[in-house]
Amino acid sequence: MSIETNDGTAKSGWQMRYQAGFPETRGEGSGLSAEERLTQDAMTRGMLHRELTRAQWFALVARRSINNAEVVEAINWLSHHAVTPAHHLFRLKAVTAWVMPKRANGQTGTRSLPDAFYVLHSWDNDGKPEGTLRRWKCVTDKWLNESYRDAHEAVERLLVEHCLKVGEAA
Repeated sequence: MSIETNDGTAKSGWQMRYQAGFPETRGEGSGLSAEERLTQDAMTRGMLHRELTRAQWFALVARRSINNAEVVEAINWLSHHAVTPAHHLFRLKAVTAWVMPKRANGQTGTRSLPDAFYVLHSWDNDGKPEGTLRRWKCVTDKWLNESYRDAHEAVERLLVEHCLKVGEAA
């Protein structure tokens, strides 16, 4: 989803000379101009959006997009369509916690929430037993993880089918 990284700002000298390329063609770059790479990224992104199921697309966007508006849209869609017996408030908080997992050792990042958000009892206003809440979270996480895994498998297959995968990453 590198199309999102095109910021339109002026670049320093080393940034203008840098070409990512592939290890086997080190120094030659990809042979594409910045505009051609942007077009290729946009076309690949459009193909993935068209070919993936909505659950796969939104699971992928929720976890990997750097566009906060897209992430919010994905959280909203996933919370409404998650296959779980939980009520809406619980779904919304469970999906949000899945997208922005609690950081270890008090680390903070661009996608972290206050520790109080992750308290399971705050996700339910009806006083359900803790066992029920944990079961709901497990069912919701399982559905989200399956959608995310299915998305990765579908993307792999699509990239190979469309000859967009060159080789293994380092």
